[in-house]
Amino acid sequence: MARLQFTFKKEMKKLKYIADLMPEDRKKITEGLITDAAFMAEQLEELRETIKENGWAEDYQNGENQRGRKTTVEGDNYIKLQKLYASTIKQLTDQLPAPTETAAPGASIMSFITGND
Repeated sequence: MARLQFTFKKEMKKLKYIADLMPEDRKKITEGLITDAAFMAEQLEELRETIKENGWAEDYQNGENQRGRKTTVEGDNYIKLQKLYASTIKQLTDQLPAPTETAAPGASIMSFITGND
């Protein structure tokens, strides 16, 4: 449990850093997304540990003659939650300002030397 709490706090810190790069008007809108993403990261960690211990597949039997192997409930939930987490992170990063064009290294000094300010 303590490890999961650490995961949540660590993820919140990471996501708040991303939020700090956003324009002020977008920060308030994304607060819920940040909390949800941190929670999902925590739950993904828990599911990952369960899958490591128990594996992805389990045996099943329906009736007398029908049996086989299927993905565990944890495995199914992990896949679904991972997709939702990726979508949430994309929503957050879409709120970041567009990257600015940067000049090639040394361009400003060359501009100064050649007088083409």
